[in-house]
Amino acid sequence: MQQANLKEDRIHGDPLYPIRVYEICCQPGEELLELHWHDELEFLMLTKGKAVFRVSMDDYELEAGEAIFVNSGQLHSGRISANEECCFTAVVFHSDVLGGERFDLVREKYINPLIQQKFVAPAHISHHTAEERELLALLLQVFDLNINERPLYELSTKALLQLIISKLIMLGGPAFRELPLSVNPTHIDRLKLIIEYMQVNYSSPIRLEDLAAIVSFSESYLCRYFKGFTGKSPLEYLNQVRAQRAALLLKDTNKKVTEISLDVGFNTLSYFIGVFKTHFGHTPSEYRKRLRTSEGIGGYSRIIVSS
Repeated sequence: MQQANLKEDRIHGDPLYPIRVYEICCQPGEELLELHWHDELEFLMLTKGKAVFRVSMDDYELEAGEAIFVNSGQLHSGRISANEECCFTAVVFHSDVLGGERFDLVREKYINPLIQQKFVAPAHISHHTAEERELLALLLQVFDLNINERPLYELSTKALLQLIISKLIMLGGPAFRELPLSVNPTHIDRLKLIIEYMQVNYSSPIRLEDLAAIVSFSESYLCRYFKGFTGKSPLEYLNQVRAQRAALLLKDTNKKVTEISLDVGFNTLSYFIGVFKTHFGHTPSEYRKRLRTSEGIGGYSRIIVSS
C-alpha cells in the first residue's frame, strides 16, 4: 500500500457496491502489508507461501489456505516469514452490506456489537475445525464471484458475507467480552495519530519527545504501548517507513542514493544503507540493480485485482 497516510483513503468498491476483492503477491524482502487501518471489515486469505499477520496486538502465523479477520478500525500489517513468494486475496467491505443504515435488528443485535469488539470473534481462521473449513470455503466463493464477475455476483456476495459473519460470530461463542484493561480505545486513537504523523513527516527530523508530546504520553509509556501494538519501537517503525519510501524512490526515480537518503530523512549515508539492508536484505544500490534486472527479463510486479 503505497500511500502517505496510515489510514486508507481509498474507496473500496463504490457507494452502490461497497465491496472489493484484492489479489496481492510479494517477493521475499518486500513488505507484504504495511501497517494501516480502515473503517471497513476485511477477510484476508493467504494463497501462497507463509506469512505473519499482526492484528491489533497479536501475531498470527498463516499458511496457504488460512485466513484472518480484521475488524473495523483495527491496526493490521503482514510480513513474509519464508524465503519464497507470498500471495494473499482479501475482501474489504463496509458494514452497511450486513445491515442497513437505519434501525435494523441485525445491525443492532449483531453487527454493531461485532464492530465494537463485544463478541469473542476469532482473528485467525485455520483448517482445524469443520466450522472453520466451511467459513474458508465460503470466502473462496466470494473471491471467485468477484474476481470473475460471475452472474449475480453482487447479490450472491452480499448473502455470502452475511453468512460468513454469522459463522464467525458462532466460532467465538457467541459470547460478550470486555476489552483487556491494557487496550484503551482512546490510547489506540492516539497511537494512530503518532503513526500517521510519522507516515506524513518521515522526511523531517522526528524526536521521541516530540511524538510523546503530540499525545500527552511520557516517552517510556509511548515506547511500551507502541511496541505492544506494532512489535517495533517508534524508531524501528520510523526507520521502516523511511526504508519503504526509499525503496519506492529507488524504483521510480534515477536519483542518487545519497540524495534519496536525505529525501527520506537520513542524515548519514552509512546509517541509511545499514537500515535499508536490514529491511530489504540488500544495499540500496543492489536493490535498484536487482529491480532493473528483473524488469528487463519480465520479472515480478505487484498484482492488484479488484471487482
